Parts: sequence; structure tokens; C-alpha cells
Amino acid sequence: MEALDRILDGFTSPTTGSLHGAAFIAVNKHGEIIYQKAAGRASASIDNVEPLELNSSYWIASMTKLVTAVAAVQLVERGILSLDEEVRDKIPELRHLQVLQSMEQGPGGPLEPKLQPVKGKITLRHMLTHAAGFVYDSSSPVLQEWSRFRGRTAHTFTGSMDGYRHPLVFQPGTSWGYGAGLDWAGQLIEYVTSATLEEYMQANIWSKIGASSTTFHPELHAHTVPPQMEMGRRMSVGQGAKSIKPGRVILGYPLKDDLGGIGLFSTPRDFVKLLSALLQGGGPLLRSESVDLLFRPQLSDVSRVAMAKLLGKQMRRVLGVADGDDFEQADHSPAGAVTLKDIPGRRRRGTASWSGLPNLHWWIDREAGIAAALFTQIMPPADAAVTDLVLKLEEALYDVLNGPSQSHAGPKL
Repeated sequence: MEALDRILDGFTSPTTGSLHGAAFIAVNKHGEIIYQKAAGRASASIDNVEPLELNSSYWIASMTKLVTAVAAVQLVERGILSLDEEVRDKIPELRHLQVLQSMEQGPGGPLEPKLQPVKGKITLRHMLTHAAGFVYDSSSPVLQEWSRFRGRTAHTFTGSMDGYRHPLVFQPGTSWGYGAGLDWAGQLIEYVTSATLEEYMQANIWSKIGASSTTFHPELHAHTVPPQMEMGRRMSVGQGAKSIKPGRVILGYPLKDDLGGIGLFSTPRDFVKLLSALLQGGGPLLRSESVDLLFRPQLSDVSRVAMAKLLGKQMRRVLGVADGDDFEQADHSPAGAVTLKDIPGRRRRGTASWSGLPNLHWWIDREAGIAAALFTQIMPPADAAVTDLVLKLEEALYDVLNGPSQSHAGPKL
């Protein structure tokens, strides 16, 4: 795996690299770690040369969504939840939810909201696949206008569910918009289990796979959660690691609520245990048919077209989506985005993947028998250098495992 070593070392070189630190870990279908390495520095400060450790803690942001999806599908498997039931029957806060169509100029006054009732059901399936209309206000100009109209100060990164108490931006099932569906799914889990999401995950996920360093509340678990890798912030493009300055976790914490979409802190070794369990068929977390459900594309044609148009450039690169009109390459499952066609030299058809705001990435390729994750802490999101890194690591990993005589076959695992 020397090729992967060279890639990581090159991208994290203090003189020629573009990142202050990164960790990469990969596992095969037998549960064996086939590669793991932390490279670079734990600190974004050029003067601090403390090396990054593989067991450092990271704010994994939207990689939390996979964990919440596993928890939700566990409850579907047990008959406690259904993918297609009306969730407003179980979440009282959502019963009077409306759809914000637009902000329109009032007669001689400010912009005013044009709202309409929700038509049909809001389902767990919608929430897990971003087809419910729960779009993050941080990426929605119309919701930002609505917040100004209401004098609202809560937002996506407030650190509580207050950041997600706002109207939908489209009727459920009629489009696609990235947002707080998984955060509300976490609330649904809390309502039906009478436990916090932290308590549920510790009892039903992390303890089952021997992961002890993952939590919504690292401030309460200093004895089990290792020190965090420092967040970096890229100040300019084209200067490599020299452009990175110390930054901060933009999520308000300690968290007031366990946010199922963005709230977890974890380590590479903990998170790869989750990926490994799913890659191996689900045990001890889910039955194999529930894992199939977790990875199955779920979007309607109209939602899949909308997703292709709304994906950012860097995520399109990861998923092999040519442009905003390429709606036949990617779909969405409860686990994450799903690649619908093989990407030559990289992941196979059916691979599920997603990312985290500070430029983390994971994927599970069940056909090839590979799962892997890249851990970084750098803002702003969608950093092109990190996309370059994850693509090079993926290509190198598949190249090594394929071998010179296996160019058209799956990796030899």
C-alpha cells in the first residue's frame, strides 16, 4: 500500500501539501483493516508539529446521517416504525407544518411569506432521502428571508432543533433538497423509544460493535474520547497548506439536542467498525434484508432529477455525475447517495457514500467488498484539494487490490 502512503504524505506535506492533516482507513468484506494511516499535523498552526494520530476525534458532521439512518432502519426492522407512515402523527411539533412557496413583496411593506398546507404525508422514507422538503436554512435564500421576516436568530448550526423549526420548501416527494430530514428522524427515534438519540445509539449501535469514542457530547466523555484534531480554515486557493489557518467547529456546542444529521464526534477506528458491519451484511446491527433496504435507491424520477441539479461540483466529482443534467448516475438511499453505474477504476454500481461538512468522506462498495473513510477537519466545505485526495486514494486502493491482471475484475479481497 505504499502508493496510498505517498498520496497521504504528499497532500499533508508542510512544504508542498494542501492539507494540515488527514487520516484514511479501509476495510474488506471479512472485517479486516486493509489500510490505515494518519498523516500530517493535528494542529492547523504551521508552528505546531504534533503529528496527527489515527485515534484523534473529529466532528463528523453529516456522516452522522448514516448512523441515524441505521438507527431508524433498526426500528423499521422491529416493527416500531414504518418507512411510509405519517410521521406527524408521532412528532407533535410537525403537525402544523406548512410549505413556504416564496417570499413576496407586500403592499408597500417588506417581503412576506406565501405559505400553503402540506399535501399528503411526510414519511420517514422522505426524511431519510432528503425528499421531504426539510432544507437547511444555511443553503436556502428563501428560508433566510423568512427568518429575517420572523426575527428568527436560530439557524442550521445553532446546536439545537431550533435551527430546524421552519417551513418546508417544497411538497414532500416532489423534489429533493439537502437538509434536516435526518435531524427530524432523530427526533422521531427519541419519541418512539423514550430515549435520547445518544442513549439509543450507545445501546443499539456503538456498544454492539465495540466503538467507545463516538458521542454527541464529547465534553461529557473526556475519559473515552481522544483529543480532537484542530479545525483548519483555508484562507485562499493556490497556496497549499500555507493558506490554512486555525479555525473552529461552527456547530454550537455543547449541543442542546442530539442532532441526528450533523451532531456526532467520532474517530476513524470507531466509524470504520460501523462501515465494516454494514459491508459484512449488518450483523450485529441489522438483518441482511434491512441492509439491502438501507442501500436501495429510493427517489422518484422527479426527485432524482432535482438531486442531480442541486449537487455541488465536488460531490458530482465523487459520484461520477457529469453535470447537473446527469440524473442517471446517482440516486439516494436511506444510507446516502448511491452510484447507479460503475466508475472505471473506482467504485462499483450500487456503492453508497456521503460526506461531512469539514471535508470528510465515506463509501461502502458491497460489490467490490470495500468500505473506506477519509477524515479531515478543514473548512469551508467542498474543498477541491480534499476531493482530489479522496479520488486519488480511491483509485490507488482499487488499483492495488485489483492487481495488474485484474483490470476488469473486482478487487481480490
